[in-house]
Amino acid sequence: MKCRHKKSALALLALTLLPALAWANAPATRLQPGLWQFHYTSTVEMAGHAVPAMNQSAQQCIKDTNPAKLPLMPKLPSNIKCTAPTLQTSDKGYHVTMACTASEPNGMVTQLDEDFMIAPSDDGSQIRFDGTVHQRITGSPMPIPAALVKISAQGHRIGLCLAAKH
Repeated sequence: MKCRHKKSALALLALTLLPALAWANAPATRLQPGLWQFHYTSTVEMAGHAVPAMNQSAQQCIKDTNPAKLPLMPKLPSNIKCTAPTLQTSDKGYHVTMACTASEPNGMVTQLDEDFMIAPSDDGSQIRFDGTVHQRITGSPMPIPAALVKISAQGHRIGLCLAAKH
């Protein structure tokens, strides 16, 4: 049961880091302002065993349409340090890579190597992310096999932002 909990935690960590990757240094592609729906799916493979896909959805009001200024980047816990992402543009979108290290309790260290493709639509009404996170844990009293987290996410504009209620 502990192994399954660890796999779920890895996938959630990867989902948390995905928006940070996706928007950290993206060129100023303009998205349509309004209410957006985002859906994330992830799977974890560890030592030849796969965890069933995990799904997460969220809605966000986007007013500033410059992706570099979107408030999608979560505040990372102080134990997680990431390198600045590298970004390469192509006719299909943006290829982003970065590495993160998380200092865990009891001297364990988690290393994450992340590789994503980000593809916004031409009209700015949709965006898609696909990528992988390779995860290794060192310093554990028991060996923990490396894991591969595969993530697919998409977002699309669904309407106008709701007015704030006071």
